[in-house]
Amino acid sequence: MPRSTRIFKKRSGKIYKKSEKAVTQVENLSPNVQKTCAKERKIPNIDDSFSAENAGKGVLNSIIDVNILANVFKNFVNCKNCNSGLELQVLKTTSGLAVSFVLDCFQCEYTHEFSSSDFHEETQIAIINTRFVYALRSIGKGAEAGRMFCAVMNLPQPPTRFQEYNKRLLNATREVSESTMQKAAKEAIVENNGDNNIAVAVDGTWQKRGYTSHNGVVTVTSMDTGKVIDVDVLSKYCACKNKKNHKASCKSNFRGSSGMMEVKGACNIFKRSLTFHNARYTKYLGDGDSKAFEAIAKENIYGDEFQVEKLECIGHVMKRMGSRLRRLKEKMKGQVLSDGKRLSGKNRLTDSQIDKIQNYYGLAIRRNLDCVHAMRQAIWAIFMHKLSTDENPQHGFCPIGEDSWCGFKKAEATGSAYKHKNNLPVAVVEAMRPVFRDLSHPDLLKKCVHGNTQNPNESVNNVIWSRVPKSTFVQIEALALGVYDAVCTFNEGNSARLQILQNLGIEPGEYTLHALKCLDKEKLLRAKYAFSQQSKERRKAKRYKRKREEEKNKTNAQIAGYGAGMF
Repeated sequence: MPRSTRIFKKRSGKIYKKSEKAVTQVENLSPNVQKTCAKERKIPNIDDSFSAENAGKGVLNSIIDVNILANVFKNFVNCKNCNSGLELQVLKTTSGLAVSFVLDCFQCEYTHEFSSSDFHEETQIAIINTRFVYALRSIGKGAEAGRMFCAVMNLPQPPTRFQEYNKRLLNATREVSESTMQKAAKEAIVENNGDNNIAVAVDGTWQKRGYTSHNGVVTVTSMDTGKVIDVDVLSKYCACKNKKNHKASCKSNFRGSSGMMEVKGACNIFKRSLTFHNARYTKYLGDGDSKAFEAIAKENIYGDEFQVEKLECIGHVMKRMGSRLRRLKEKMKGQVLSDGKRLSGKNRLTDSQIDKIQNYYGLAIRRNLDCVHAMRQAIWAIFMHKLSTDENPQHGFCPIGEDSWCGFKKAEATGSAYKHKNNLPVAVVEAMRPVFRDLSHPDLLKKCVHGNTQNPNESVNNVIWSRVPKSTFVQIEALALGVYDAVCTFNEGNSARLQILQNLGIEPGEYTLHALKCLDKEKLLRAKYAFSQQSKERRKAKRYKRKREEEKNKTNAQIAGYGAGMF
């Protein structure tokens, strides 16, 4: 019988159409800018990653109701001696999820004992327990979460201590991680036309904010491929009971302030580059947050013949404009400018204006990567654009033609009228001049012509802390396990997990292969959509709308609803 109602409802809300203007702007970007998403470049062919040789056909794991299984043995399986039914009993065990069963014949003395899981060779460690611990570590969970999961699912309680499993997993993930990093380094050398003097991006991340963290990680990614080519895991936490004789067996590998972890880790990585990859990291892309580059330059690791060059992350350079203007706004709070008004306020230097100027500054850098002079001219075009009025237009630095981003130049090319509406008062713009002068200096812009950012490092940091949540403190073994697992999947996708399982002596199985392949495909589809211009425009519109609402709420807030000790 046909349905009388519609199955699919009409989508509500605003539908964002593809912006032809935005597409034109992207096409006009420098040829150095990549046209494919990073995920697609790292894993170009998922089907090849999950080849047939890794299928492990016939290896299946499943959760089954033991009562159903016992009923099957009782009514449908006969004893091989007397042809009568069999009774299935569960033995109490301390092997975690591995359960021991006993089959007893109802008539004769036949009995047979077996386990629900295989064991690692020459050990009493059940394979199902190793899988279980690895699965929990892969999603950033530990023993307590495992016990709760088993309790709700009515499963045997898992191993109470993960330490012996962590060591086994750590060795397997470290081996695969080093293999993927060596492969990534070789790819970077190939991309660099066979020259082993490659460019890298360096970044540090900590488990706890506020420069008091016991754990830190330094990552180095290739600027050519975006893959991780080395990591250094640092911890200053000492768990030794005997503090006097702890040096021989202490797991702590760092002494000093947490902020110096990035310096120490970067130096360690640069010193072993020739040994580990037979490569030199001659270009250092950093964010300027630490003294890591200064320490590397001071040690002169590669000698006078191969000096390390400092490059700037254009994403962090772009944020400097916003930071400097916000500091200027805070510093001059309450001061009166030459026009008798304050710096901030309506139609003056507001947070939304600062965000716009910051974005324009970033575009000025990205659109002129081939020429420092053009980059500097585009930055000052922003300054003059904000100074322009109908009576005194100042668009000498703005690009000409119908395709110009400048509305005045576009109107001039088409012969149409134009009215200035986004300008700022002269006193406000002049107050910003020192900031523009500093951030348009040729020495700074020369370090930005490469057009790269630290986004790969930020991405791998995010993957690391999804394996090792910042809300739960861990010791260095669990931290290293999470870091190595994150590097494996970041460089090679989930197919690296198949190699980790095989290193553990575990056949992955059909379900594992199918699920990991589907996860990689879904992640690639989401990455492609997020990389599309339509998705970027939508996120930009939402972000701008949210900031406007926040600024409006701050302006309209007259009665405080919350404050420490106010009520």
